[in-house]
Amino acid sequence: MIVAAGALLSGISAIAQKRRVRPPQRPVAARIDYSRFLHSTKQHQEACNTCHKAPTSNWKKARAFPDIADYPDHDACVRCHRPQFFKGAQPVICSNCHRKVSPHDDVRFPFRNQDRPHQFKVEFPHDKHQDVIARLLEGQPPTVRTQSARASFYAFAHVVQTRADYNNCTICHTTNARPPVAPRDGWSDNFIPAADFFKTVPEAHSACFNCHWKSQQPTKDNCAGCHKLAAPFAPDKTPKRISIKFRHEGGGAKQIHLAECTTCHINITKAASLKGLKPDVPITGCTECHNKSGLREDLGNELAAIDKNKDFVCSYCHTSDVGRRDPPMGHYLVAERPPRLRKEIR
Repeated sequence: MIVAAGALLSGISAIAQKRRVRPPQRPVAARIDYSRFLHSTKQHQEACNTCHKAPTSNWKKARAFPDIADYPDHDACVRCHRPQFFKGAQPVICSNCHRKVSPHDDVRFPFRNQDRPHQFKVEFPHDKHQDVIARLLEGQPPTVRTQSARASFYAFAHVVQTRADYNNCTICHTTNARPPVAPRDGWSDNFIPAADFFKTVPEAHSACFNCHWKSQQPTKDNCAGCHKLAAPFAPDKTPKRISIKFRHEGGGAKQIHLAECTTCHINITKAASLKGLKPDVPITGCTECHNKSGLREDLGNELAAIDKNKDFVCSYCHTSDVGRRDPPMGHYLVAERPPRLRKEIR
């Protein structure tokens, strides 16, 4: 009887253990948000011209030159997303391009939509382009070099500027004509720089397609040659101006700031990438004029003022958000003054 009871209990225990073992559950598929198109999705990383056609049909209306100026046509979406494309009266996938998801409204967002994060960063090798420009214009007088380069690089956009400038950089970086956009937190000290305090950067393919339309790689169909995927999004490209009061078109009656660009921007032309690229202007580019003994001693005077009053705000180059900080070590070095921290001054 004891043996039989033991066997019975053992059998019951085995049955209980079998009941506790649950069959493996199927993994729950992650819900896909079809309102957020991402180029980083594996299925979206085909050749660029699979979806983007150059030029787009609206280029004459949107641009002054053949360009990719609109989102891909519906075929680019339907070939993979037919179920989502025809899901209900207002498919959420349509909100990637269209302002209103409605069969009676086909208005799209601007291309590209500035309200959405950048999915790409642009790789532009200054060194290669500087070498190309130099080879094209080798042996020509300075004025001819500048005018020829301008004509060549802007012919595609039907824009030719013939003003004689000092450097090839002005082919792409022209004097800004648009008022700068206020920072998110507003202008410090209510100091609003004029438009010509800044230089422009290319914002369209017009600066590129004269050479890269179909002859030189990366061509119009090879978007990935310049546009590299960011992870997950590219950072804000707004430049952070430390010396915001510097005016590119200024420098007094003689406009001494209109010099060779690389006089101040010393390492730009050898940069192979935009990654980590900064204006790269050392303080010595300023003190050559603004810290001359017996002439202009703007830097030395402000450093001396800090020695007398630790709360002094440097204001010749900076607004107060920067001017109240401790000056960098390089400022003291070129002014031949011992470095000091404000907290050490009594």
